Formats: sequence, C-alpha cells, structure tokens
Amino acid sequence: MPSEPGPAQGKRRPRLVRFWRVVNPLARPLSGIAPWWVLLETTGGRSGRARRTPLARGPKEEGAVWLIAVHGRHSSWVKNLETTPAVRVKVGGRWREGTASVHPYDPGFAATFNAYARSGPRMVGIDPVFVRVDLSQRA
Repeated sequence: MPSEPGPAQGKRRPRLVRFWRVVNPLARPLSGIAPWWVLLETTGGRSGRARRTPLARGPKEEGAVWLIAVHGRHSSWVKNLETTPAVRVKVGGRWREGTASVHPYDPGFAATFNAYARSGPRMVGIDPVFVRVDLSQRA
C-alpha cells in the first residue's frame, strides 16, 4: 500500500507560486517608491511574524488605498489580513498604518485601476477580490 507523501517526497509547488517567491523579493525595494506599487505588511496568521507583499495600487482615494487580490481569499496575504486586519502600507516611500477589509470583485470598478493592476485578474486570477486599506489619520 503506497504511503502518503512526506516532506521529503512532498508535492511540487505550482510554478506560479515558485515564480512569485523569486520575483517578490526583487520587487520589494521598488514597492512604495514606484507610483503603481505599494508594499503591504500583514501579520502572519500562524507565525505572528510580519509579512511584506509588493502589490499594484488601485485608484487614489483620500484616506484609503485600494488593492486587487488576484487569487482572492486563496492568497496568503488576504488570509493574514482577514485574521488580523491591522496592516501597514508603504506608499510614496512612507509607511502608513491602516485597517484592511475585503470587498467583492467588480469589473466596472476594476477598470479604474491602472493597466498593470488590471492585468493580474485577466491573466492569472482565480477569484479576485478588492482590498481596501483605510489609513489611520495619524501622520
């Protein structure tokens, strides 16, 4: 009788996940500086450690930042912020604290995002959702 695969025999990670494990560390230094990227810091749901994810920013809104989660609630960073909604976002080279919330995907609203942000759901999106980060009033 075949045994269950253990850590040594483990299943191969999907190529896309491996791709982002290489690309994200390279993109982190540019996030928060490049006008279309932000760096989102969540608290790990199990580890409690800070997790930083570079993401494409959505339309500008006073006191809030909009993001698209291409894989929706399957994304680790979305799971983390659903567990602990207090986050930090690096926008324009400056860290801001905020509270994140998940909203259903609407193609009409997605059209207001820049072309880079809109490309994700079209290319690889599973169940995209929007994430709104309400920024704290403290400077």
